[in-house]
Amino acid sequence: MSKPQTLVIAVCTRARQNMLLDCMGSIRQLTPHPLFDVSVVICDNNSEPMPTEDLDAAKAAAGQPVTYVHEAKAGIPLARNAALQTARQQNPEWIAFIDDDEILDPIWLAEMAQAISTWPAEIYHGWTQSTPADPNGPWSFHQPRNKRPAGTTMDTAGTDNVLFSTKAVEGLMFDEALRFSGGEDLDFFYRATDRNAKIIWVPTAIAREVTPLSRLTFQYQVRRAYSVASVQAYLSRKRLGAQKAIQKSLPKAIGRFFGGIAGGIGSGFLFLINQKKGRKLLLSSAKKIASAIGLVRGTNMNLGQIYQKIDGS
Repeated sequence: MSKPQTLVIAVCTRARQNMLLDCMGSIRQLTPHPLFDVSVVICDNNSEPMPTEDLDAAKAAAGQPVTYVHEAKAGIPLARNAALQTARQQNPEWIAFIDDDEILDPIWLAEMAQAISTWPAEIYHGWTQSTPADPNGPWSFHQPRNKRPAGTTMDTAGTDNVLFSTKAVEGLMFDEALRFSGGEDLDFFYRATDRNAKIIWVPTAIAREVTPLSRLTFQYQVRRAYSVASVQAYLSRKRLGAQKAIQKSLPKAIGRFFGGIAGGIGSGFLFLINQKKGRKLLLSSAKKIASAIGLVRGTNMNLGQIYQKIDGS
């Protein structure tokens, strides 16, 4: 049997201790696979280091060797860079990123190993299934669904559930200009694919998370739609230049804006017949309008700051 390949699972956290313990516990419960020799990096993105007793509890919960790093400056890309650099110091063949509010399925390692043997690539993106903390809330409409077949090649990836070869991202760092806007992970993996790395979709490698109540409000979901669109347009301009970014974003912005206006009017009539469907259409329409504004502002290199306050921190 060939020697196992080293895999460092990196987790950046500003979360409550019980959330991190649940995440670490899911790593302990992973079914071992002969392809991987697993260890963990915890990057603590708080102004003060994690108390010793909390860190000891997290290490015990993980059931794997844990390296701790403290990044005092708030910001997702700063924390991810600290975690990435710490992981690189161990010279692993593979690095994975998951979020601190996620629970890995026990067969996650096996599914990633199967994907590596089935679809040779440098980067593998698993499926994060999000379910609302209150499925019956007035603005809770999202249901997990797989949008693409297994083995699909992707242009970019998120850091919520991803495994990648260290060679594929050699020299790359997360863009700290995207400190509170989000999108630094999309930018990071766009740069990897721009230099011919291949990303494969692995829907059977599942991480599960619960969307907190604070992210199920009408206001938050509209703000997030704006932020996501502004990041997409910002990255488009960064990669393609102003002219191509405008050509790509402007038609989308116009379509979404007028579609949102029409849907908003329609939601008023629909609400009289079915309140839930009326609320759903109203939320969808408001998100379209916010997204249209975000596309325009992002093309002008203006970004939202939706992650300045982290839920659970």
